[in-house]
Amino acid sequence: MNSQTMSAGNAPQSTPLETPVQAHGFELGDVLRILSEQRKIIFGAGVLGLILGIVASLLMTPMYRSTALLEINNQTNDMLVDAGRKSPQTQQRLASQELVATQIGLLRSEKLARRVVEDLNLASLPDYGGDSGTREARTKRATGVLMRGTTVEPVKNSLLIQVSQTAKDPAMAATIANGLANGFIASSLERRFDSSSYARKFLSDQLERTKASLEDSERKLNAYSMNSGVFRTQSITVEGKTSEGATLAQSDLGLLNEALNVARVRRITAENAYKSASVDFSGDQAAAVGPLVAQRSELQAQYDEKSKVFKADYPAMRELQARIARVDANINAERGRTSGNRRAELQGEYQAAVRAEAQLASRVASAKGEVQGERGRSIEYNILQREADTNRALYDALLQRYKEIGVAGGVGQSNVSVVDPAGAPSGPYSPRMAYNALAGLLLGFGVGVALAFAVHLLFDAIIDPADVRNKLHLPVLGVIPMDTEDRTLMEALADRKSDISEAYYSVRTALKFSTSKGAPRTLLVTSTRPGEGKSTSAFAIASSMARLGTKVLLIDADLRKPTFVSSRSDGYGLAHLLGTEEPLAAYVESTQAENLSLLPVGRFVGSAAELLSSNRLPAIIAEARDAFEMVVIDGPPVLGLTDAPLLGSTAEATAIVIESRASRTGNVAEMVRRLAEAGARISGVILTKVTQGNAAYGYSYYSYSYGTDGVGGKVSSDPARALDLNKAES
Repeated sequence: MNSQTMSAGNAPQSTPLETPVQAHGFELGDVLRILSEQRKIIFGAGVLGLILGIVASLLMTPMYRSTALLEINNQTNDMLVDAGRKSPQTQQRLASQELVATQIGLLRSEKLARRVVEDLNLASLPDYGGDSGTREARTKRATGVLMRGTTVEPVKNSLLIQVSQTAKDPAMAATIANGLANGFIASSLERRFDSSSYARKFLSDQLERTKASLEDSERKLNAYSMNSGVFRTQSITVEGKTSEGATLAQSDLGLLNEALNVARVRRITAENAYKSASVDFSGDQAAAVGPLVAQRSELQAQYDEKSKVFKADYPAMRELQARIARVDANINAERGRTSGNRRAELQGEYQAAVRAEAQLASRVASAKGEVQGERGRSIEYNILQREADTNRALYDALLQRYKEIGVAGGVGQSNVSVVDPAGAPSGPYSPRMAYNALAGLLLGFGVGVALAFAVHLLFDAIIDPADVRNKLHLPVLGVIPMDTEDRTLMEALADRKSDISEAYYSVRTALKFSTSKGAPRTLLVTSTRPGEGKSTSAFAIASSMARLGTKVLLIDADLRKPTFVSSRSDGYGLAHLLGTEEPLAAYVESTQAENLSLLPVGRFVGSAAELLSSNRLPAIIAEARDAFEMVVIDGPPVLGLTDAPLLGSTAEATAIVIESRASRTGNVAEMVRRLAEAGARISGVILTKVTQGNAAYGYSYYSYSYGTDGVGGKVSSDPARALDLNKAES
């Protein structure tokens, strides 16, 4: 389309403005702007929340809280396991916070609350049991009230528990808190006693049954021993291992084996002594010959010593030889005298040992036969013996545990103790006015912020020039106020001191500075939707420029719902030109205003989009630009139609008309995007129907009734040629 425009008339092209992009979500600047715009709602909600917090605190009934401190003792007595045999895992489990959690659960139980209600007779108090209902119903109601007012909290990294009660009366709060602590201790003692009683009864029954089994097994063992003749000695336990007792036959066999071994050793010893009697001496013989042997050894030593100095024939040496010979003769004589008697004695001892060994061997053989015969009878005996031993061990263990439980059950000590009893509080726990006021203030601010964003999302409209610059990032060509005076458009524009005229003068001035060459030669005026003052603004801009002596052509390009009515009898206009090659001048009409001409739409049959999409449109605009100093095109609304983007691509500049408070930001941003994508060069925004508070100008604006399009009155050049501006804008 741009190429078509340039080829049609080589019109000067202005630099298009940057297309504003509607960002997704909120940026920090947008958030701050929304909060600033809606600050009244935010602060109002905050003040309302503060007031509600204070009023709620004043209306609430004062509540008092009293707290008792309890200690949990993890060294509990285990009734069925000895403390000395507890495993490290058990000790660790008892010392863990699971114990505290268990106690907290018991403190919050309904059973404990009902016990306190019954102990303190809370069901009879109206604040707890109410004024009506049966005793059971009032007790149940009081239990619920007490449980709702009870708070149980552990002290971090300790075995301490805080039990708190909230009530309307401070003394009652302390009484109930202490009642919970004392009731909990009593309940723990009762549970311990009940557990001990159950254990004692259970063990007592087991003892009776085990005792009867033990007696029966012992009677069977004794009867079988008497009938079979199998008698065993007492069993022996060594290092935890129990050895089975021996029978009498086995004991006799063992003793005979030991005696046989001793006799066999004695026989072997006697035999060896007898056989070596020819070379060995008895004890008496050794005593008689010993001194002679010693004397001979001494003489022999002297002889050997002197033989180193003297010869054998020396007199002293011969004397020593004679003495040695006499000692040898004495030794031989003594041996001969004692050897015969000793051999006879050794022979007698040897024969006696042989006879004793033979007798013991015979008895051992007999005992072995008896033991072998007894072995078959011992199998049943062993079975009965083991059964009796098992029953006896079980009975002893149960009896020992029964005694321990009896001792443990008699100890009235709980694992819970009161460290600090609850006292009557000096001041109320709630309501806390400062806390409620602060909470109300913060909540109010939060609700206010939520309402601010909700209002922004629901009513995000273009209101004042600041919104145009901040939200659309477009310049403001002018701000058209609302006029409260009952005047037509022609009357308002005719009054050059009126607010309407002054506002459009500012638009005319802004258009002169919109490009480097002054006001644009061709200007499209469009809007987001019908009824925003688009046609009014197009006529006002055209008439304002005409007053300066500029030759202006106003083209009604809204083919779907034309605004300006032609006085031609044939009804031809822009629509007819788009379908023919006829010149523009034949269809331009003069108006009542000096220097202002009109090209109406005229009658046509077909599609408006197809007509505007033809190559004829740029040629018509170029021809108009050559014939007039300025061409103002009154185009259709943008959204939902393709007409305005087609017209914007052929015009040198585009002015967007936005009605204050009626146009949503998203719709306007979409319109600007569509125009920019089609190649339109947007000069700025004309903000219409602005109230006094949003004008942001030094002079006052008042409400002005635009009617359907803000157009009133009729302009005509002569009676035969009229420009009807009363028709509603499309």
